[in-house]
Amino acid sequence: MSIDKFAQRLINGGQTTIANYLLDNYAKIGLNSDELVLYLQFKRFFDRGINAPDIEQISAATNIAANEIYQILHNLIQKKLMTIKTGQDQNGKDFDQYNFDLMYAKLAELSTENDVYQPVTDSSQSDDQSHGTNSMTVNNRAHVYASIEREFGRELSPIELETISGWLDQSHYSPELIELALREAVLNQVYNLKYIDRILINWEKRHVKTAADVEKELNRYQGKRNPQPPSGDDDDGPEIPIFKIK
Repeated sequence: MSIDKFAQRLINGGQTTIANYLLDNYAKIGLNSDELVLYLQFKRFFDRGINAPDIEQISAATNIAANEIYQILHNLIQKKLMTIKTGQDQNGKDFDQYNFDLMYAKLAELSTENDVYQPVTDSSQSDDQSHGTNSMTVNNRAHVYASIEREFGRELSPIELETISGWLDQSHYSPELIELALREAVLNQVYNLKYIDRILINWEKRHVKTAADVEKELNRYQGKRNPQPPSGDDDDGPEIPIFKIK
């Protein structure tokens, strides 16, 4: 390729401007190198007016597998450095919108504090401990994602990862209970998170929090020859699954 053609390609490709303050301080706000690279890839699309970048294109550019990119996005959500919302195009088709305003808000805090900044992970760990979730291991979390992906037969989208993260970190459902709800959904041949969410909410109303609680409900139902239909708030979600806990 001649120098002229190469120069033309550079011009046609456009440029992406990055604030040096971000490059100087990204580690201080909790970003690692992979997360920074991923943000830069998203920004180059944003700068071209593309608000819903193709994950496969980013995967090809970075040599990072698509499922790893989704995990990195999930990590950014966990660190409160980005958000994902669902939008609709002119044809009414849903697409994911990625927003990094939270990341720049962290940079602004860093600037006003004269570079004295507590890492994001410190506050999140403190929150976890106050809610009793510090015993949650990375393996527990990863197993939940893997189980759902295996049963659904596909990779989870960023929105789905955020939903599951909400179950674990905001609703504080145990991985064990989520997997039991997944099993109930599979038994009913329903493969979507909304159905699993209804199960979890219904169980929460019944104060069912562990596999042992599910087993107790099973025994209680089996002990009645003529069980009465549920009343009140109990009828607005799927029933407790009737299967033996192994």
